[in-house]
This record gives sequence, C-alpha cells and structure tokens, in this order.
Amino acid sequence: MKTEQKKIIVVDDNNANLTACRNILKSHYMVYPAPSAAKMFGLMEHLIPDLILMDVDMPEMNGYEAVGRMKKNEAFKNIPVIFLSGRVDPASEIFGLNMGALDYIHKPFVSELLLRRIKTHLSLIETQKILEEQSRSDDLFKQGQEISAPLHEILGKLDIAMNATDIEKIKIGINEASAALKNHIALINNISQASKTEPS
Repeated sequence: MKTEQKKIIVVDDNNANLTACRNILKSHYMVYPAPSAAKMFGLMEHLIPDLILMDVDMPEMNGYEAVGRMKKNEAFKNIPVIFLSGRVDPASEIFGLNMGALDYIHKPFVSELLLRRIKTHLSLIETQKILEEQSRSDDLFKQGQEISAPLHEILGKLDIAMNATDIEKIKIGINEASAALKNHIALINNISQASKTEPS
C-alpha cells in the first residue's frame, strides 16, 4: 500500500524561489506554492499541510506576522513551520525559533540539505504522533482495567447471593452488590469527566 505523500505549502513572494522550492520538493512531497501569506491562509481553508516553508521578508504580512496569526487560530496553531530567510543575523533566527518554528534555514540553501532537514523534521513529527497515540491507547487500557475490575467484584457478590439459601445472606449479598455498583457508576462518571477536561 502506497504511503500518502506529505503536503507542504511553500510561502515566498519571489516567484523564482517558489519555482526552485517546488522543483526540489515535488518528487518527494505534494507542494502547494503561495506567493503571499494571504494566499497561504486561503489555501489552508481547503487543506491542512503537514509542513509550511515560510519566507520571512514579504510585503503586507511578513513570515513572523503570519506565524503569529497562525498561533492564535485553533485550526492552524499546531502546523509546523520552517523559516526560509536571507537574514543571517542570529537575532532574527532566535526570534523565529522562539515563535515556535521547527527550524530556520538560510538562503541560498543547498537542495540536498533542505530535503534532509525537511525529512528529519517530518520523521520526528510522525514519531511524536505515534508515541502520543500509544500513550492514549495505554490510558484507555488502564481505564478499561479500572472499569472491568469492579464488575467482576459485583458479579461475584451477586453470584454468592443467588447461590445462598439463607435469606439474610441473600440480602447481604444483594446490598453489597448494590453498593459496589454505585461505586462503579461513580468511577465511570469520574473517568468520563476527566476525559472531557483533558486538552485535545
């Protein structure tokens, strides 16, 4: 089964840079060129990319402003961004990384190095997603154990009550089963409430 290609939006007001990036990436990824940040946001109304390559110096809305706007939008705030910039001063790079960018690559870049860094970052993102899914699966398994264990206790008490011949023992078994069932319902409600308040 063929693995679906990752989607990358390349944002740059320089058409030559857009063409160069597209030619470098098109054999490996689905590439969506955008000549401005405004065009990028228009694209993202129809698709959510796996990665954005963002130029810093653009008219109307520069790369930093675009990322700042993304971070305020629930739908876009977790999309990974790599800055591509002609700025080589450390302050610009640190500023970009502090905004949450994965990387800051200086222009002009070497094609092979760009591909390698993109591949590395996408692999790390994929690994993180797998680990998060595994963590959620482990939590669900633990919750399942927490839920199933009291059920065995309740069934055991009912079984004792059903097999008893003394009326008092039957009453005691039913009362104990009823109390255990109430505790079990409270446990399920607590787990349900906790899952609703956990951040997605």
